[in-house]
Formats: sequence, structure tokens, C-alpha cells
Amino acid sequence: MGGVTLNKEAKQKLSSYAYPGNVRELKTIIELAAVMCDGGEIKPDDITFLPATKNAEFLSEEKTLKEYTQQIVRFYLDKYDENIALVAQKLDIGKSTIYKMLQQEEI
Repeated sequence: MGGVTLNKEAKQKLSSYAYPGNVRELKTIIELAAVMCDGGEIKPDDITFLPATKNAEFLSEEKTLKEYTQQIVRFYLDKYDENIALVAQKLDIGKSTIYKMLQQEEI
């Protein structure tokens, strides 16, 4: 995802976090924030720190890319009250992809 920047407040928020995980946790947090941000600038509200146990659990599970994709799409659908258009925009995927996943009961 090219062209995404961190604003000053977001940098401060990231700097103040203890990171109970490792560098993978930071990478995951930044990647999620890049998806959540609007206009190519990550702001503090775009940064979500998940409890370490959830991050470790998510990262330690051995799943296929398809299974991880399904889990991520389901997470966003739950978070945004099944708003397919918004989830497609946030994840930078086509609405038809989400509809297909729903139709095939993958999510």
C-alpha cells in the first residue's frame, strides 16, 4: 500500500505502546491501520491495539491464506454491521468478492 503516512499523533500513539508481542505485532498493527485510514494518512483513531493474547492466537494459528482472508472479511462485516460496500472499500476488495463468499457460505 504505497503513499500511506503516519501523522504526528499516530506516531506518538505507536511510540507509547508497550508491544507485548514482537515486531510482527507492530507490522500487523500498521497494516490494519493502513487499511482503516482514509486519504492515505494514518491517524490515532485508525490504530487498534488488540490484546496480546488475541494477536498471538491469531498469528500462531496455522491456516491457509483463504481461511485468514475469510476470517478478516467476517471480522470487518461484524464490525461494520454487515455493510458490504464499506467493508469492500476498507479492505480494498470488490463487493462481488464479499457477495460470493457469503453465497458460498465461506464467511
